[in-house]
Amino acid sequence: LSVMLIIFFDRSSPGTFLKVEEKILFFQRTRVRKIRLPFKTAFIVNPAAGGGRALRTWRKLETLLHDNGQSFQTHYTRWRSDATAIAEKARSMGAELIVAVGGDGTLFEVLNGLDLKKNIFGVIPAGTANGFRRSLGIPADCRRALLEMAGWSPRPVDIGMVNGLRFLNVIGLGFDAAVAQFAKADDQKLPGYAAFVAGFLKELATFKPFHAAMTMNSDKRICEAKTFIAMVANGRYYGGQLCIAPHAAVDDGQLNLVTIRRVGYIETAVLGIRAFMKNHLSHRAVQTAPFRELTIDANELIPMHVDGELIGSPPARVTVQPGVLSILAPSST
Repeated sequence: LSVMLIIFFDRSSPGTFLKVEEKILFFQRTRVRKIRLPFKTAFIVNPAAGGGRALRTWRKLETLLHDNGQSFQTHYTRWRSDATAIAEKARSMGAELIVAVGGDGTLFEVLNGLDLKKNIFGVIPAGTANGFRRSLGIPADCRRALLEMAGWSPRPVDIGMVNGLRFLNVIGLGFDAAVAQFAKADDQKLPGYAAFVAGFLKELATFKPFHAAMTMNSDKRICEAKTFIAMVANGRYYGGQLCIAPHAAVDDGQLNLVTIRRVGYIETAVLGIRAFMKNHLSHRAVQTAPFRELTIDANELIPMHVDGELIGSPPARVTVQPGVLSILAPSST
């Protein structure tokens, strides 16, 4: 139900709403604003993001940039994890600002190729859900995000580290990672959200809870024998409009652990609805706590994802790196 609610309410998802929205954004006759990129800039485009939306969007944005006489690099990803190597190449070619054009998974890959001491990060939210951009206040409209980007100052934000990988938004273990595993299987024939809906329904019926043991800040220990989901959040939003961690902030110097214990099907659906309404943390099956360092283990091989990209199974060590990433975004409020 949570996945289906995301599809219905999230206007950034592919479908009729998107097609109408794109026509309005790119073909309405409005005054064109001038764009000036203040840094040596490289755009890393994931053509497959958003069911092909990222590529369609980028072609229009690229024309807009050329019409404004801007000079920039353009790179296209070819396979999973390619964006990390491309980001490393772009910075070796002198790029100061590296902009990811895609969804949260694309942002995750580009982040891992940046020189955090030298590079500035930019986001054009052209993926399916684009949860991280909500925590920063970056517009969902890609054209508007590009137009406003040049006027934003670099803003320091926190990132997380998990088993040597950087991440921006969320880590998920358990049910949601199993759904991602189903949806992203090499033999998956269903497109985009349809694959996630099918995975959600399948795993809701078959996923078995697991025993998770977590230690926060080296002293506080949490054990849950019937864990359904264990999630670490840097940003508030996940999967579009699902506000999994309402109290999270990307610049508070800490991460947030959210665990959900297995409950019945109907109660799970109710819990999903409550998450959209930002009042799920008071549910009896939910525990949450801030931390700076976390270790987590499970009694079996449970799938784990980072920003929608599968990265294996626990054990995992998670830490926060406060304020190490400079990102072009509206000022924090």
